[in-house]
Amino acid sequence: MRLSVTYQVERVPLGYRMTVLSLLKEALRLANEAYYKELYEQRSKEMKPFSTAVFLKEFTYHEDEILLKELSITISSADMEFMLHLFNGLHQLRSYKTDGQEWKQLRIQMLKEAQVTGERVYFKTLSPILIENKQRKPLHPDEAEYGEEFSYYAALRIRELVGREPYYPIKIEPINMKKTVIKETNSEFRELVKSYQQYLYFTAYRGTLRLTGHPADLQFLYQSGVGLRASQSFGLLEYIREEA
Repeated sequence: MRLSVTYQVERVPLGYRMTVLSLLKEALRLANEAYYKELYEQRSKEMKPFSTAVFLKEFTYHEDEILLKELSITISSADMEFMLHLFNGLHQLRSYKTDGQEWKQLRIQMLKEAQVTGERVYFKTLSPILIENKQRKPLHPDEAEYGEEFSYYAALRIRELVGREPYYPIKIEPINMKKTVIKETNSEFRELVKSYQQYLYFTAYRGTLRLTGHPADLQFLYQSGVGLRASQSFGLLEYIREEA
């Protein structure tokens, strides 16, 4: 299941992904505080069952801010309970104030979702995929290690969120992937580093790719996201087609 929610807002910080996550968490809290506490307090260290992508309309960069007309968030998950609470909470969250700005909700839309039936599927990224090795070094899709780590994180996501191993190993074939460097920050990071570094930097990749695996596993990854930090606007995929 996936949906889109659009807000009218005049400016957002360069590191807007954590702001978007805070909005979604507030929507969950409004809808069902017990569910919110279970997900973000009792199970704070566990993977979250969703992925997001953010689309900025008519935007320009100005110093440490982005000036824009609208902001749309696409949220996707295979967890129907999560999506029900989020949908209900977003309906209540018509206005959201953050960073000195008011986000005015314009619309919520349910989006069409594809059904994966084959073992080889072409996707494009709606938000960039973040893959790092065990030393936290970002990997380029052309590196041999990239495919190994992608498969590892795909299996880990299925294991933690579904409670089983993938039916088949998940394999990725990057087709046309381009580097994008993401700036992000939060209050904990700013307090930790004080004044000598303002942003965290993430090197991720966007573009088209082919995944090979069991249809049920590919469907789950399509719905729930791939790679690291999926709930922080990384790793959301859009279905293109299947290979005969």
